[in-house]
Amino acid sequence: MPSYLYLKNEADATDQEAISLNPKEIEILYQIRNHTTLEGFFSGKILKVWKDEGSKPIYVNTLKKLVNENLILVFPEFKFLKETNQLAVCLCLISEKEFKSSNREKLKEIYLNSLSKSALAIQNYILESEPYQISELMSIFEYLITENAEGTFIKQSFNIKNWIHSFTFKELLKEEVIEDSVQFILENIQESEYIAVTKSIGLFHLTDELTEKAFEILKGYYLNQFSQKLKENYQTAWELISKNRKNIVVDVNYSGPISGLEEKFVSEELKIIGENLNGLIPKTFRDFLIIANYISQKHDQERNHSASGEDLKSIKMLKTMMTMKSSNLSQFVVINSDEDREFSHSIVDNLRRDPDCISCDWYEKGKKWNVFAVKKKTSLFP
Repeated sequence: MPSYLYLKNEADATDQEAISLNPKEIEILYQIRNHTTLEGFFSGKILKVWKDEGSKPIYVNTLKKLVNENLILVFPEFKFLKETNQLAVCLCLISEKEFKSSNREKLKEIYLNSLSKSALAIQNYILESEPYQISELMSIFEYLITENAEGTFIKQSFNIKNWIHSFTFKELLKEEVIEDSVQFILENIQESEYIAVTKSIGLFHLTDELTEKAFEILKGYYLNQFSQKLKENYQTAWELISKNRKNIVVDVNYSGPISGLEEKFVSEELKIIGENLNGLIPKTFRDFLIIANYISQKHDQERNHSASGEDLKSIKMLKTMMTMKSSNLSQFVVINSDEDREFSHSIVDNLRRDPDCISCDWYEKGKKWNVFAVKKKTSLFP
């Protein structure tokens, strides 16, 4: 567990570690503590600080001291404002009332749940932004497969770390908290598979309507320019791909066009190599494969969007439950894939991709839960 989650208790400090706080600092510390609730599901109350265009509040220096003394935890949280399609970011302040070992796990869960909400907010913000077009995709591929490519090909100026630095009191944040927060958010966004997360071009997404055309372009670049570059200059990576190709099965009775075989071949090969080439190829080549996998998976989903009959029944039942106006039924469906065996991974994946649903991850008691709700005109969250 990160060191910043081990908060100090000034009352138990030894003489060598004594913490000196003046009355005003103690007052602010206890305001934060009295605002924080570590007990219960969906009940984490967090004191939040927003940065406006006015002057810096006089208490920022006090908060900075409390952070440096490890008396409070400060971390960023993003919120998507659907009415204006804007993204906002604030700082969350937490301190413990009781210094029990169990509280540290609850502190971690509140932190992770907040970051999960931030990932969903950023994802919604990016998806509401202008997606990449086919003409841009070709330019991106040309850039990524150019050897020794330098600089950054960025269409959108969005950068999580830059937003935190620009729109919060960054001096209250420990650098390791920023790094861990950004990493968790990006991993969460990548896991959702709605957006591809790359180092070279940032966050990448395409509309469903462009998926077919995008895959055709990808197929050409992958089979020709990209594969040729690997074969000529990255022998170890090429040998690994050649070895994996032996595991690709082609139907001997296939009688369709050659493009159909190429399509299956590229799709299957991308699934096999995945991230296996990391460390063997340049950063831009790795980003090419990330985008290639994103487009290929999106293409497969469009082609195979149907779920099994039993899964469809379960999905329909869950969506019906979420839309029923009953005080006895929750608006949320919470699934732990490892324990709730009646709900397959296919059901969870289909609900995640369902345009009628919103989803996020929730962490409690060391376990990860998938939380779903049906989109409504009125907000589910205050």
